This record gives sequence, structure tokens and C-alpha cells, in this order.
Amino acid sequence: MARAKKERSEITLEIDQPLASKVEKTRSRAKNYVLDLRVYSPASNGYISLDGLDAAPAIVRLAKVKGLDVIAITDLFSADFIDRMVSASKDSPLTVIPGVGLRCRVGNCDDIVMSCLFPENTKAEHINRFLNAMDVPSQAESRHRHLVTKPLREILETLDAFGGIAIPSRLDKTPNRKAEIRNLVENYGFRAFDLAYGDSAEYFKKSWPKLQFHLFSFSDANALAQIGSRTARVKLNLPGFEGIREIVARKEQPAS
Repeated sequence: MARAKKERSEITLEIDQPLASKVEKTRSRAKNYVLDLRVYSPASNGYISLDGLDAAPAIVRLAKVKGLDVIAITDLFSADFIDRMVSASKDSPLTVIPGVGLRCRVGNCDDIVMSCLFPENTKAEHINRFLNAMDVPSQAESRHRHLVTKPLREILETLDAFGGIAIPSRLDKTPNRKAEIRNLVENYGFRAFDLAYGDSAEYFKKSWPKLQFHLFSFSDANALAQIGSRTARVKLNLPGFEGIREIVARKEQPAS
């Protein structure tokens, strides 16, 4: 399916005073949410499917059984399952965050994976326009092997224009990836990471003792049974995407 041509749009929202007061009141009642923001679907190459099972409602049901409040679908270079997942969760208390994974180059490493997340009402068409802006091929066979060669700064600016946020994922899994963590913290302001190993938190504590990080370890689920195998319990001022956006916001300033 061919993607639409590149385009950007800007929407300006004017918030009246009563609505602003409601937002502030909501912020004062922060709640705990259980998150798994790295879940794959049958749109991912190598996903382990069960014959005869409708994956979208099955993912929603199992996520609730596992006690999850929010999941994100982050298939590599694909938004093909997004609309089905959002539709399946419509009458469920589970929040599904539309997302997509990108493999890009940062510094000397060409195997950096970014989980890009978008607001709950985002359609696959919108994410496909973002992928088109990243020059990702529309053919599934080609895109699974793709590498975004655009500079990271340009990737992040484009993602911001499309209303998305990024979380670097599994940077502690290989030495080449781990070597770029300092670059992402000090030059790009990342303060949230999805880690493969729990003890990697010590690296952040020792390297930047005065900085506050949000360090997660999500399931990386490539099969139904893996959903919620690793989660994060996080206090959010706002539910869903907007609350997540607050805690993963980049801080582009010199690290002390």
C-alpha cells in the first residue's frame, strides 16, 4: 500500500480558563499506572501467532488479565496493526498507545532502536506519513531490514512535528549501543530509556548522579504469552499518552 506524500501540519489549541482549571485539578490527582510500552503484533516479522486466534482482542484481554493499564504497539517500521488494536480496545479500560519502532544510526552505532509513540486517537495513516517522511519503504519485506540514515536531530524534529515522542530501547543490550547512551543523554537530552537489564540502572546513577531518569524494562513481547512479562508501575499526572509524554520529555541542556 503506497503511502501519502510527505506533509506536516500544525494544530493550535486554545484552552479556556475553566478547562485549564480542570487540567490542573487532574494533575493534582496523580495515579499509578502499569505500563508495557514495547509490544509487537502480527505485523512484526517473526511474531509467534496462534492458529485460529484473533490477535487484536486476544492481546487486549491478556493485557487486562496481566493487570496492565496501558500498552504500546511498536512494530518495527510498521503501523499495519494499529487500527485493529485501537478498535479492539475501544470498549475496554485498557489504553492502547499507537506506536512504531525505528532503527537508526547514532554516532558510531547503526543499530539504535527508538520506540516512537503517538496519541491514542492516532490512525495508521498518520504513522505511515511519518514513516514516509523517514524514507521507509512501503514493502514489508524491505522495511524490516531498513535503517533510517537521517541525522537523529532531524528524526526527532520530524517526530515532534507529527505529535510523537521517542524512547530509546535496549541500548544496554550490546556494547556498541551502550557506547551511545552518553551521546543521547548529554547531546540530545534523553532522560527515559527502555533497558534490557535491571542492573544497567547503576550505569546511569554513577555517570549522572545529579540527573533524574525514568528507566523502564518493558516486555519486548513478540508473542501473546510474553505481554506483561516485564512492566513498569509509574505515577502519571495525566492518563495515557499525555502523562507518558511528561515523564519521557527530553531535557536538552548541558549535563552536570
